[in-house]
Amino acid sequence: MLGLACHLLGDDLSLMAGQRDGHHGTPAPPGLDEEGFISWLDELQVEWVQAARRLSPRLVVELLDWAGPQVVEMVSGQDPSALTANVSWASAVPVPAWLDHARELSERWIHRQQMLQAVGAPADLREDLIEPVLDGLRWAYPFRLELHQRPAGEGVEVSVTGSGAELRWDLVSDGTAWHFRPNPGRPLVAELRMTLEQAWRLLSNNLDRDGHGQVVAAGDADIVAALMRTRAIIGTPK
Repeated sequence: MLGLACHLLGDDLSLMAGQRDGHHGTPAPPGLDEEGFISWLDELQVEWVQAARRLSPRLVVELLDWAGPQVVEMVSGQDPSALTANVSWASAVPVPAWLDHARELSERWIHRQQMLQAVGAPADLREDLIEPVLDGLRWAYPFRLELHQRPAGEGVEVSVTGSGAELRWDLVSDGTAWHFRPNPGRPLVAELRMTLEQAWRLLSNNLDRDGHGQVVAAGDADIVAALMRTRAIIGTPK
């Protein structure tokens, strides 16, 4: 639990150092492929958490309380439409800053769910947070479907329900790529139906094998397989 809290503190401090102060003290080595980048990042995170073991739980909580409002203030002053963010699981090119904001929110929200689970508390799935979290994570779908081209107009539907929420994401092919659209494509070539709990866990690589079997999926086998493999994380889950 303390290690996870220290990880979150490191995220806050690193975010402010880089985006507010323009300081990048631990840049990634040049020339890394995705696998190499993931290994480097994992080592960096472990190094930070090990060093932070010198901090007491009280200090970590106090530092999180100090850093959180400053992160919010910094993010609030950024142009959400500026194409300044790199989100590798959503695009190979820079994306609007709001998607980076959504990614940062989702990481903190997901780690909070993991903390609740660790102490035996129920998940916190209130709509004012889980809906914006899922609205960010869902952008992994069109990117991961790029390798599965289908004729223009064909559609994929992903629906998520639970706790009073009802979300539906319609993806429509233009012949070369997939895009979110307000209306479903026709014919519908694949569909995915999940609960809120299943959706956030699947997209963040936190759904166990039994949970995979409870997700309702139908349609084109290749598209269904791609949807079930889609994660809003760096790299490809094993």
